[in-house]
Amino acid sequence: MDWTAPVSAVSGGLVAVISTYLVDRTRWRREERARAQERRQALYADFLTALFGAREQVFAASRWPRRSSERKALAGAAIREHEVYARRYRMELTAGQHVRDCTRAALTALLEYRNEVASGTRWNDPRCEASRERFRAAQQLLLQAMRADLATGREGNPPPP
Repeated sequence: MDWTAPVSAVSGGLVAVISTYLVDRTRWRREERARAQERRQALYADFLTALFGAREQVFAASRWPRRSSERKALAGAAIREHEVYARRYRMELTAGQHVRDCTRAALTALLEYRNEVASGTRWNDPRCEASRERFRAAQQLLLQAMRADLATGREGNPPPP
């Protein structure tokens, strides 16, 4: 009996099954990376929206023409009203280390700016301007870190094939 034909058929079938499995697995990995990338983009956008919204509220408080107690209340509520802390905790769970470090630095700078305004300092005071400028610098570093993370994959490493 000649076993060559059945062995060839089984071998061919096995190669076809393995090839299909590998192609499907590769496609699934690529799609999973794309979904993870989209989730990070949405997370980053959500955090930036909250951070910038709070900053705008603090800036508005620094220009508020009425009593300093009203400026203090407006500035003090900015972080809470824009849910910056809740969004930051989501960043802690998802973002790479460099993005997390820049997130903390930007939040710290925003808190310092808010505290300066809440203490009664107006927008054109040099101390307020300096606090605002420190926030802008931290914000730019955060944006750069996020862009790099989204462009190359987490932690600056290229995504796996």
